Amino acid sequence: MEKFDFDYEKLGLKCGLEIHQQLDSKTKLFCRCPSELQGTRKPDFTLKREMRPVLGEMGSFDQAMLTEYEKNVDIIYECYNDVICTYEIDETPPFECNQEARKIALEIALLLNSNIIREMHVCRKNYLDGSVPCGFQRTMILGKDGYITMENGKKIGIDIICLEEDAARLIKTEHKTNYFRLDRLGIPLVEITTKPEINHPEECRECAERLGLLLWATKVKKVLGAIRQDVNVSVKKGTRIEIKGVQKLDWIPLLINHEILRQTNLIKVKEELEKKGLTEKDISSEAIDLSEKLSKSKCDFIAKGIKSRKKLYGLNFKRFKGIFGKELMSDYRFGTEVSSKVKSISGLKGLIHSDEDLKKYNFSDGDLKILSQELNSKENDCYVLVLGKHKELEKAINVIQNRVKYAFKGVPPETRRALENGNTEFLRELHGGARLYPDTDSQAILNKQEEINYVAETLPEYPWDIIEKYSKKYQTEKRIIKELIFNNYLSLFNKLIEFYPKDPTLIFTTLLETTTALKRDGKDIEKITDKDYIQIFTLLKDKEIGKEAIEEIMIHKADNPHLSINEIKKNLGLKKVNMNELHKILSNLVKQNEKLIKEKKMKAMGPLMGDAMEELRGKIDGSIISKELKNLIQEKLKELK
Repeated sequence: MEKFDFDYEKLGLKCGLEIHQQLDSKTKLFCRCPSELQGTRKPDFTLKREMRPVLGEMGSFDQAMLTEYEKNVDIIYECYNDVICTYEIDETPPFECNQEARKIALEIALLLNSNIIREMHVCRKNYLDGSVPCGFQRTMILGKDGYITMENGKKIGIDIICLEEDAARLIKTEHKTNYFRLDRLGIPLVEITTKPEINHPEECRECAERLGLLLWATKVKKVLGAIRQDVNVSVKKGTRIEIKGVQKLDWIPLLINHEILRQTNLIKVKEELEKKGLTEKDISSEAIDLSEKLSKSKCDFIAKGIKSRKKLYGLNFKRFKGIFGKELMSDYRFGTEVSSKVKSISGLKGLIHSDEDLKKYNFSDGDLKILSQELNSKENDCYVLVLGKHKELEKAINVIQNRVKYAFKGVPPETRRALENGNTEFLRELHGGARLYPDTDSQAILNKQEEINYVAETLPEYPWDIIEKYSKKYQTEKRIIKELIFNNYLSLFNKLIEFYPKDPTLIFTTLLETTTALKRDGKDIEKITDKDYIQIFTLLKDKEIGKEAIEEIMIHKADNPHLSINEIKKNLGLKKVNMNELHKILSNLVKQNEKLIKEKKMKAMGPLMGDAMEELRGKIDGSIISKELKNLIQEKLKELK
């Protein structure tokens, strides 16, 4: 694992979180369609749409929308007759706001100590990536200026809490076409935005975990993908970067530390350019067509590309030697930074630059000489090559020049996608306020004081208080209780411990470790219901089975969900063994192994216990078998003397 030795206070690290959590309401936010995902079910029909940017309320275009428009991507929507209506495809105005979802969101806002907005106004938030067919998401501010308390007592401010509709989900991208599925579109969710008051990567992880725990204490969807978190990061002399798609809590510190590296190194690039005496005016706007000169290049993909009527363009950056090769993050250089933006906007695969070892592309010495001559590149220069069709190249050249010019300012404000290795890549320009304006199709929504008071009086217990209480009561680690909550097993644990209080550790192990192991083995444990677990532990309580049978029963239930637990018990031959039968079986075993017992003494216990468990596993508790076998071996040893 990478180690980072940053002085976060000196760096002026500021982080904030944006949490998006789907609410568990029966219907969508602005229509009465069921809020249910359809898995991999084939759509009933598809629609194709084209998007264009529109002016915001302030009369200007949002830069991120313009960037999306430049990508020139087609959009196809996959639709289902039973979970979408004419609202989702933008042929009907919104219905009345879902009151069930509003009350869940109100509870969350009060748990976060927020000031409730008494008169909510629906706004349109523009999106041009195709994730909403009408080109905007409907959203409304529900609460402001709250806080969440960390374990050390520090309060992290909650800026705003919004109630809004979820976007469609991107299924795939093929041939510059994005395919979105509309089943998720319109599902109610809350967006929680913290203030930039988080000053350490681990503090950011803790804050995200606490917000997740708090949300799961309310009526929210508790399935994969129902909660999504973005992290905002900035340092002194840097700027706010939004990192989207942070799928796991443990990614957060690594992503933040890598972003600190990226920003501090981009600042160093800026300072290095200043030392060289360079300015934006020194950036050449001229791209040279090298296609004819390099048509017989030894670089195979260049030669083949030119033969297929693609063009090879080159740009030379005077006195830029070493800049494109400057490492910003682990295995990520300034050249990668420019290349990822080129890929995202123009669709080209990337670029080649002379700070790389060009021999790895099989350029010959003759090729390299032509490049230097045609681009008028000197020893302390750096040139860039891009291959593509004319329209793609126009966009790519523009992106390269603009990104290099921004190097003189430092860190560009961007939205970046989280990668599993802790790095990020360009996703789009950072959205601003220019994309937000009032929704003229919706009336104001009132949060009445009597309703606020009622919700405030019925708030659930804070999850960290539950964690503290349960860890002490059941003498276990706090992380175990956290896992129960995050795996949605707390309610089931409470049911099981009520009638099987003698062994809480066994319940923890079954619900957390056994289920995890079975998932790893490809078992669909979702087929095992709460009722099934209750039946399993009832059999255990009545001594109809031993605890060793639990995993085997769970495996068979996952494979045969149509069978009851009693039917599975019968099929597995888990007939209850009483003490008389146990004594008889173990006595025979000891008698058959007199020689082993005489030779090994009590060390014979191990192999004999293995033989006993092979016959008795799951039919009686293993601790009872062990105790009885130990007594019989001791008796046999006395007899053999």
